[in-house]
Amino acid sequence: MKSFDVIFIHPPRVLNPDHKKRAKTVRSVYLFIPMGIFAIADTLEREGFGVKIVNYPLERYLNPNWSLKDYLRTIDFKICGIDLHWIHNAHGAIEIARIVKEEKPNVKVILGGFSASYFHTQILKYYRSIDGIIRGEGEIPLLKYVQNINQNHPLDSVPNFSYRNSSNHIKTNPLSYTAKTLDNLNFTNVSLLKNAKHYFEDCSKVMGISVNLPIGRGCPFNCPFCGGGQRALQNLSGRDKVILRSPEKVIDDITFIKDTYKVQSLFFGHGAYPANLKYWKTLFGLIQKEKLDIGADLEIWRLPFPKEMWKIFSKTFSRRYSSVGISPRTLSSKVHQKIAKICDPTFKFPENQIEDLIKNANLFRRTLRIWLTVGFPFQTRLDVQKDFNFGVKCMLKYGRTILKPITIMSEPYHIFPGSPAFESPKIFDINLKYNSFPQLERFFKQAKMSFFYNAINYDTKILSQTSIRTLNMLLFLSTALTLMTTGSKFS
Repeated sequence: MKSFDVIFIHPPRVLNPDHKKRAKTVRSVYLFIPMGIFAIADTLEREGFGVKIVNYPLERYLNPNWSLKDYLRTIDFKICGIDLHWIHNAHGAIEIARIVKEEKPNVKVILGGFSASYFHTQILKYYRSIDGIIRGEGEIPLLKYVQNINQNHPLDSVPNFSYRNSSNHIKTNPLSYTAKTLDNLNFTNVSLLKNAKHYFEDCSKVMGISVNLPIGRGCPFNCPFCGGGQRALQNLSGRDKVILRSPEKVIDDITFIKDTYKVQSLFFGHGAYPANLKYWKTLFGLIQKEKLDIGADLEIWRLPFPKEMWKIFSKTFSRRYSSVGISPRTLSSKVHQKIAKICDPTFKFPENQIEDLIKNANLFRRTLRIWLTVGFPFQTRLDVQKDFNFGVKCMLKYGRTILKPITIMSEPYHIFPGSPAFESPKIFDINLKYNSFPQLERFFKQAKMSFFYNAINYDTKILSQTSIRTLNMLLFLSTALTLMTTGSKFS
């Protein structure tokens, strides 16, 4: 029997989806692992602890008959870490914890990630299978926890840690750790992952976008539905500024992943915006210097994204496996103005600058994905109609040839815990359906699995949950030709 000090299990949305419809449902179970897990696991290994990472949805994808219970019976371990970063995995994380406790009653089960951090008190109150929660950034806190458990030391010195003490009271240790630099962390020790080779091969194929490569931590923005914005991060992790990895470290990662796993493309886990364009130029220049033949998926978080950046991007990355994405969510300037006034003065996506993106994407023949959403705050029926018109116009103009690589994407959205709209839904004219963890855990257990992995948890003044889902699907289908002609990984 193999023995480990710590195993990490990445949960699915639900444990047993209908695998007869696997092609339809598998994207919803979310194969991606939060990249911080690899840094945490590597930190533990460097300190002499035995570590293994298991990706539950990947294992089930590779073998629909794979059993977590059977696997747990083949190994011995003291601590189980479960990531609850994305709220989509709420039910899956709780079920994984329950199974671990059934099979290994003496094992300590620890949760971490954005969603676990946000709901740490509720989770400890209602779910006895959870022994503790690491809030915020976890590499040093979890290392300290593992050391204290091994040495039978008290847990009150573990930073960022919430737990039940011997008197069954919930204790919350100070949020005292945030990383000052990321350059001492290793985000690519993927050898610790069971079936690591398949992770790189199948994530892109199933999820439609490449595996994430960490670039930094933090965000200077406060998008209305996002739980990873500046204010949310300050509350959840104590992070009040963006830190970026040195470009040389990122180059080391790209070289290692490409050489070891033969990946064709990577998704950069931090977006481009005017304040960091110099960083991206430096990084792209180094990739060219090293002659790394690879593709890239890059998000634009704020405009402008000048022609010069398109030129550098096109010189750096292979055309077939690369894309640039932007998420204005709607082309309505009135909606953008209202959001800018309420939560983020930078939330501006002028239509003329969107047109410039389209022109430059066509000029350099690089796929541009424009993400729209029906059901965004303050959208009127006229706004929705205009977005449909824009999407159809793009399809007719650019969707009939690969020489015009413009893709219009639409998806229903989920209002994430910690986001401005989750904290103050009435200000955004939204009726939030679920705001406690037990409600959300049940909601994701029951929510229908589909190509769209987001489950809608709100109504707007003009649209119900059902209408939001239906209209997003109609917008997606009405512009599907643009998806097919860009060589998209979704097609």
